[in-house]
Amino acid sequence: MFKNNVDTSTKDLALPPAEHGIVILLDPPSYHYHNNRFFDLNTPLNRDQTLKPNLKLKQTLERAGYPVFTADLFHGLQNVYGNCQFHYWGFGSPASQALKLSGRGLKKMGVVLFEPPLIKPKDYKFIPKLLASFDNVFLHNTIGDGYSLPPNDSGRKLKKFYWTNRKYSSACVNSTQKKRLSKIALIAGAHFTKAKYENGYGKRLEAVKKFTFEGSLDLFGFGWNRIQLRSPFLSAYWYLRFVLARVVVTQPIQKSDVYRNYDFSLCFENMAMSGYITEKIFDSLFSRCIPIYWGAPDIKEYIPVNCFIDLNDFENIEECVAYCNDLNFEEKEIYRIEIDRFLESDNFKKFKNGIHGFLSDFYLADRN
Repeated sequence: MFKNNVDTSTKDLALPPAEHGIVILLDPPSYHYHNNRFFDLNTPLNRDQTLKPNLKLKQTLERAGYPVFTADLFHGLQNVYGNCQFHYWGFGSPASQALKLSGRGLKKMGVVLFEPPLIKPKDYKFIPKLLASFDNVFLHNTIGDGYSLPPNDSGRKLKKFYWTNRKYSSACVNSTQKKRLSKIALIAGAHFTKAKYENGYGKRLEAVKKFTFEGSLDLFGFGWNRIQLRSPFLSAYWYLRFVLARVVVTQPIQKSDVYRNYDFSLCFENMAMSGYITEKIFDSLFSRCIPIYWGAPDIKEYIPVNCFIDLNDFENIEECVAYCNDLNFEEKEIYRIEIDRFLESDNFKKFKNGIHGFLSDFYLADRN
């Protein structure tokens, strides 16, 4: 269930008091975040401050008397908080792991399926069992788009969640300069095994192939400059193409380091699914870089259409890129003004607070 080589002792942990007789357990997506590394801003895993909402949630709840730990520490914590109830929340952990965990005082509160069916198809097959075991099952949509709804009516337990994004005020630093490259930036890892024409992996590769070597698109990300054992032929093909074209693909420390220098960014989700809106488009918006978006078919219900360029509004990607190239400075500034307006609006709050805001309100609402 949990990796055997993970230290699950509690001797080096801060153990705040459980004033309400409840200890909260968050089960992260990977064992790399175990032993409370899910809240550690100093770990290399904290790229683009993605772990900051976790730490903020932990600090907020612990100030209110609810200790928060990663779920791998559960059995060790039983010896410390022996008379407490342990509230378990699957926070991107495999569904099979969330279902198996058991023990004295454990209450299964909710599970969040962050990854879409393309990435973790098995998790979605477990939805009926998750509904039987948990009070809350959070999905990108509750209409069965991208997965099969269970035959019974589980509307009370199925809930849509919003991806948590950083606060606008702390994410827009140095993003207002007017000198930008009139090009497209793409930040993406080199993933080949799942790449198909109809999904985001394939569409990113299509864009790289068509526009990187002729100069319209600059590529950033890990894995492009080496041959991968799990995909040796395709990775070798791309590696040689970059070498022959003298294209060097670098990995930025922060996405904003790239986006604030470009007019446009390519923001393709991994698959098209209603409500599946991740950090990709927001990372671009925070830097006032105009996103070229593909993914959630209902994106315009959440983000105003004049804040981004929807690839689905064009016959093909060539037509979309041609449209971008034809925009003058004033027209691009109109997009940026609308981006600012959206990020300062109430419509953005659901994304700023996200699933972390739900958990905070869940425990603190009755105390305010």
